Amino acid sequence: MDADIIIKKIIENTGKCFEEVNRTILNKQQELSNLVSKDGAAYIVAKEMGLDLFEKTQRRLEIKNVVSGIKNLNLNARIFRIFPPKEFEYKGKKCKVANVILSDESGTIRMSLWDTQLDLLEKNKLKVGQAVEIFGAYTRDNSGIPEIRLSRRGGINILEDSDIPFGTKEEMVRTDICNIQEGKKYEVRAALVQIFNTGLIYEMCPTCKKRVKKEGSEFVCETDGKVKPEYLIVLNGVIDDGTGNVRTVLFRDDAVKVLGVDLEKIIEIGPSLLSEVKTLGKEFIFEGSLKKNKMFNKSEFVISGIKDVNVKEEANTIINSLSKK
Repeated sequence: MDADIIIKKIIENTGKCFEEVNRTILNKQQELSNLVSKDGAAYIVAKEMGLDLFEKTQRRLEIKNVVSGIKNLNLNARIFRIFPPKEFEYKGKKCKVANVILSDESGTIRMSLWDTQLDLLEKNKLKVGQAVEIFGAYTRDNSGIPEIRLSRRGGINILEDSDIPFGTKEEMVRTDICNIQEGKKYEVRAALVQIFNTGLIYEMCPTCKKRVKKEGSEFVCETDGKVKPEYLIVLNGVIDDGTGNVRTVLFRDDAVKVLGVDLEKIIEIGPSLLSEVKTLGKEFIFEGSLKKNKMFNKSEFVISGIKDVNVKEEANTIINSLSKK
């Protein structure tokens, strides 16, 4: 559900005028340091006004129609990618998380499994290509992108007989930076050549996703009071592949991978570690899409995945492409 539809529903339910609602949404974006899209900010404003726009959304959806704020989500999809579980320690407590990319013909979406939920990977013997049913799930907004989480009653069922295609209609295209265009998904082999010192760690309220303030040794959200914050890692820089360069932004796991430092150390050291990054100049395979950053009025390559360069695979790809000519 995009911002225009949400604005219309807010007007219908509150009687406020378009200008007032739109201004409130833009202010909410600024309040969240423009880390959420206008759609995400509109949803947050609707929630704060007491409108639960997606409370009745319970049936199965195509991935392209999944938005943040859905409760009791049922979704049929295929496993597109499984990332290795990661462990980290926060205030003396060990935590584990594994990210799974789900796909259907309409698109892809990330599902995060936390702590004991990781047992579902082994219990179901999940592997790439399997058709699954996700039930008892809900969605949260992560920087304007919906992400699936399982509730306590949620789970994963294997679908033995399913016509869900593997992958999407819009496949990831390997190309050079000089050829990328807005609106398409790309894979580029490039090096991170510059990192901007424009923030790095954002403390967010785990409930409402607002920035929180540190008061003494505690973090306080203006809506939810004292909270244990979630940390959003955001890395801004430039990647270059020899054919061109482009401003890029990486979030969470992708930012951590490029920095080459674990999350706990990033939080401990803070932005000062940007001057010590040892992966500057190293090549990676970046997956993402080119989008317009309205704040800077510039295009930037928003990363959705990152892999190390496998020299053997890259060589085989080049050989295969040459043999077809």
